[in-house]
Amino acid sequence: MQKSKNTIFLKKISAIFFIIVVMAALGLYLSGCRNYDRKFDAVYFFKTEPEKAVLDFIHSMGNHDAEYIYNNLMLDKDKNNISKEKFISEFSSILSDIDSIDIKRTVYLGYENEMSKVVVEFDVKYTGGKSSQYKKYVYLISENSKWKIVFDKTFTGF
Repeated sequence: MQKSKNTIFLKKISAIFFIIVVMAALGLYLSGCRNYDRKFDAVYFFKTEPEKAVLDFIHSMGNHDAEYIYNNLMLDKDKNNISKEKFISEFSSILSDIDSIDIKRTVYLGYENEMSKVVVEFDVKYTGGKSSQYKKYVYLISENSKWKIVFDKTFTGF
């Protein structure tokens, strides 16, 4: 009788351990998925939330997804100044010349003047075959528990 109780106890412990391991692995996998396209990106797992927003921004630019940028990365006050249709039209026009974007690195630089600051380095290949390298400081503010890009500060002089 004692042996069967021990066997049942060990089976229960093993099942609980298995469930914990599977849930931990799933949690790690999902935290390594980009918000933008839900693709797994091991680098994404180790980034700060502001860096993740910048990575999502660059990936959405590379995919010509102005709607994602408007819906997820634009501050509400900026949305009040431009309609969704106009933003998508104008930003899509800007993005139309981009063939691909290759992100080289992002670095979180900390908090400055009530904003987070991230530097991103990336290469852009244009549809005509031309390539350019960029190093851009991106400023972000947390709004409704999401990091949003401060477009007027980020893109002055770009």
